[in-house]
Amino acid sequence: MSLQFEVNAGGGPPAGFYRAKFVDVEPTTHDEFGDGLKFVWEVVAGDHKGEQATRITSAKPTPKNAAGRMLSGLTGKTLAPKAKIDLAPCVGRIYLVQVSETSSGSTRVETVMPADAQGDDSF
Repeated sequence: MSLQFEVNAGGGPPAGFYRAKFVDVEPTTHDEFGDGLKFVWEVVAGDHKGEQATRITSAKPTPKNAAGRMLSGLTGKTLAPKAKIDLAPCVGRIYLVQVSETSSGSTRVETVMPADAQGDDSF
């Protein structure tokens, strides 16, 4: 009997830091939590190149919730109340994303920042 096993991927890259291209944010609905947003990045280098890293958040961003943290990280700016944010300039840009494991064993993007870590005043 063999004692070697191959671990199946859980649908995204394992916990760690990745350079990833921002792909999209799309509306989603969860039976238990209601409407939300799904932020999607594609890993651009390393062993997990091509895999998608995602984060599902509430549909209403605030400076203190996950949706707000994703927007702030994508733009490289602190969110201001009632600010209008256009993510179109973010699509295709490279970011540094931190993927963390959840208590259920799946992974999700925990933090995001511009790969150059200097932000961009064009937003």
